[in-house]
Amino acid sequence: MKYSHLQIEKHIADKITSLCEKRDISKYRLSQFFQEGNLENLTEKQKEVLGIWNDLNANEQETVMSMLRGLRK
Repeated sequence: MKYSHLQIEKHIADKITSLCEKRDISKYRLSQFFQEGNLENLTEKQKEVLGIWNDLNANEQETVMSMLRGLRK
């Protein structure tokens, strides 16, 4: 059976999403996997925040985001 490029891309995207959900990996954390070493431009406090963020599960990250959005208003 021959598959189109779009079918293959969708299958790969669906598989990555499924694996991330099973392992409780956020979209942000997955994007960091593909990012090329841009951490050198961050301050030490920003690196600390990212380190803490990466250790949170999806529910904890959403709680933190809610708190941050509340502070912004």
